[in-house]
Amino acid sequence: MYRFKAFKRKHGYTLIEVIIAVAIFSMMVMLGTMAFTQGLRQYKNILSKGLNFWQNAKYVWLTKNIGSMIDYYVQSPYSWGPFFVGKSNYFEYVSASPIASSLPVLSLIKVHEKKDKKYDIIYYEKPVYTMYYEDLINFYKDEDYKKATHLELFKNVDKVKLRYYGYNIQTREYNWYENYNALKQKILPTLVKITYQKYGKTHKLIFGINNNSLEKSIYFYIYMYKAYEFR
Repeated sequence: MYRFKAFKRKHGYTLIEVIIAVAIFSMMVMLGTMAFTQGLRQYKNILSKGLNFWQNAKYVWLTKNIGSMIDYYVQSPYSWGPFFVGKSNYFEYVSASPIASSLPVLSLIKVHEKKDKKYDIIYYEKPVYTMYYEDLINFYKDEDYKKATHLELFKNVDKVKLRYYGYNIQTREYNWYENYNALKQKILPTLVKITYQKYGKTHKLIFGINNNSLEKSIYFYIYMYKAYEFR
């Protein structure tokens, strides 16, 4: 009885097979590189458009945010009234949040001076549900804003000025002011102006407030009347 053993013939790749494999691999690498480059180019274009959109969108939501401060009153030592404190390097107010779906927040726009004599303008916000009047005032004084949610509005700009146009009860006239306190004045400013320079060009941003604070003063009397009723 004879036994046959099968042997598998071993052989290497031919030169033609190697050339075809290298050619296919090179084409795949080339196509992959082209797809990656095109994708990267599209991403940069979208990102550029997105940044341009943000540059335009921030004016929209900032305008709405500043304009909406008229809808919020706070209780203070001066009775009920609109909260707005404006200084030469910051201003803070209570309004609807542009970040968290119109949640009532304390908003602060702060001018930060840098070492190279440049300035950054940053927007900060914090919910006001658990804040008292003292907390609103101390938000800036105690530097609590540094822990709050924030967005960069303008970066590396020059010669920033903040001014507030409103009615002065003592002088009984409208004017631009460097300092403005709405609770003491019993009325919000009519305009808020941010002036800055970028690449030697002056830019002015003016935000209007549809001011009816004097009409809303009746809220205080309604509150007192209801409080008297429930005694």
